Amino acid sequence: RGFSIKDILPLECKSGVIYYIKCKKCGPSAAYLGKTKNTVYERFYSSNGHLNPRTENSALHGHISETGDPECEFVFKDIQILGNCSNDLRLRYMESVMLKLGKKQTLNTQEYSI
Repeated sequence: RGFSIKDILPLECKSGVIYYIKCKKCGPSAAYLGKTKNTVYERFYSSNGHLNPRTENSALHGHISETGDPECEFVFKDIQILGNCSNDLRLRYMESVMLKLGKKQTLNTQEYSI
């Protein structure tokens, strides 16, 4: 049948998104809502990425360290995409609104991104 424009990109290839991830054990009480104009994979695994073991100031790593619970983990495939936009300013507005009014999250201490 050929390639369709509506074919869905894999999670790691999506860019310009608002994402939501929660601890596999703690659930929404340890969740993070954020944005990236890069691909989701880059945001989570680059040199300063949330899930890169060498990242020192990651809120996700901070949660795991603070709990000391070996069952606490953030799983890349469980990331939810809440919205997308190719314009960075609009993406920031979307993130700011979602931080105030959206899904419950506790790990992103930022109140807004604009």
